[in-house]
Amino acid sequence: MNGVPQREVHPVLDGLTPAQTAAATQPGTTLVLAGAGSGKTKALTAAVAYRIDVRGIAASRVIAVTFTNKAAKEMAGRIRAILGVARTPSWIGTFHALGARQLRAEPEVAGLRPGFDILDADDSRRIVKRILKAMNLAGGDDGTGVGRDPLKVMCARLSKFRDNLITPDEAPARIEAMIAEAKRTDTAVDEPGLRASTRVYAEYQRTLRDANAADFGDLLLWPTRAMQVMPSYRARWSQRFDCLHADEFQDVNHAQYSWIRLICGHGEVFVVGDDDQAIYSWRGSDIDYIRRLFKRDFPGAVQIKLEENFRSTGHIVAAANAVISQDSTRLAKTLFTRKPEGNPIEIVAFRNAEAEATGIVAEMTRGHAEGVEWDQIALLYRNNALSRSYEEALMRAHIPYVLIGDVGFWH
Repeated sequence: MNGVPQREVHPVLDGLTPAQTAAATQPGTTLVLAGAGSGKTKALTAAVAYRIDVRGIAASRVIAVTFTNKAAKEMAGRIRAILGVARTPSWIGTFHALGARQLRAEPEVAGLRPGFDILDADDSRRIVKRILKAMNLAGGDDGTGVGRDPLKVMCARLSKFRDNLITPDEAPARIEAMIAEAKRTDTAVDEPGLRASTRVYAEYQRTLRDANAADFGDLLLWPTRAMQVMPSYRARWSQRFDCLHADEFQDVNHAQYSWIRLICGHGEVFVVGDDDQAIYSWRGSDIDYIRRLFKRDFPGAVQIKLEENFRSTGHIVAAANAVISQDSTRLAKTLFTRKPEGNPIEIVAFRNAEAEATGIVAEMTRGHAEGVEWDQIALLYRNNALSRSYEEALMRAHIPYVLIGDVGFWH
């Protein structure tokens, strides 16, 4: 499938489709383009197990990274179930968790001492808030242009510095270049606010260093920068691993992509992602890494597609294909499913949010009257701000509900 020959079957590959098997057993650097519901995690964990169990790569020389603790725990659990505890790689975790482990080993690259503390987001915000107050930037009305919510704006700017691997020493020059380019192209730019952010950034990092502390941004910034500018440090880490596996590759930002390239510079890189599912550009991720830059930076990489959807019915898959096909810049891929066609998709328009909530609840009531249990009905909405109208409509209809991932307005 996908032009890649099928490979021999081993116990670690049990239950995989031919396409998943081809992906898991492909030698060398590989980009697995995995559509929604196509079993990408299954292929990824099988790839790790195959390299250890069949190719004989030591577990200590295998690294696997993803974005959330939940995903990392699931990945480790699946590999452990296949290989056993003794042969499960210990370097499995989120970008920040693995970066923290790297920084713990050599904290001096960040100007820190052994045993440094890691601050959470609330701790970080409190420090930034104190600095803004000390610099008379907290009010937002002194001409600095920091904004109506100076704390939120400043934290976002500091985060962006880290995501782009910009250190406090480099920030002023980068900001001046940005301002100059904006003027050249006649683009609006917040000059006072941007310049203020470089001063806050320098003071913030000095405060952390004096307290022997790091925040989440530091965990990836300093090891990656050290690998960029210190050949001996880069050699120590890049020669430590023979293969790296990365999940949800469509969501990487500049710091994460650079870290992947540097920490496994002499080994195989196996990444799984889907540019059709890239939705996090607001937090620094860049779809260009999966669409263009991976091929440029890894010219010998093989691309394998996982196109069979195991989750959705035929109507849903067909609709998804029709919508996403309008993106002419996407990496070509067409999902298919062996599931039945299922119920047709209905598109209904309402005049406002209240009418929408009332209409949806009426549809839920109709389905329940026809025998569908309440716990078999799910209501998805675009953002948390919309929950109030839905909750009110559900309560008026006396429909029991559980709100997932948010605090109810009426609770």
